[in-house]
This record gives sequence, structure tokens and C-alpha cells, in this order.
Amino acid sequence: MNWILIKDSMPEQGEDVLLFDGGQIYFGYFSEIANKFIVGGDKVEISDFTHWMKLPAFPKK
Repeated sequence: MNWILIKDSMPEQGEDVLLFDGGQIYFGYFSEIANKFIVGGDKVEISDFTHWMKLPAFPKK
């Protein structure tokens, strides 16, 4: 899995992703309706982040 530059591509609507702001990693999803990321219930500007990454697969039992 690789980090993806936000300027190159955005995650799909509602897809849970990791977000990087240049110093910390956050968990959230992209809302096309708000045109923002939703992080912990807050709407956060797209420009606040530099990269995103899909979540890894769940472990197998």
C-alpha cells in the first residue's frame, strides 16, 4: 500500500482512509456532498491534508 497525493487522486465517496497532514495520521472518509474529509465527526478542508491511503485488509481468522 502506498500513500497517494491528494492533488493526484481522491478516495471514493464514503471510503474509510488514512489521512496525512505532514505530521500526523488521521482516520476519516471523503464526503462529496460537503467536499471535505470527515474526521472524528468534524468536516475538515481537503487542503489540510497532503496524502491519503486505503486501509489495510482485515486479518484473516
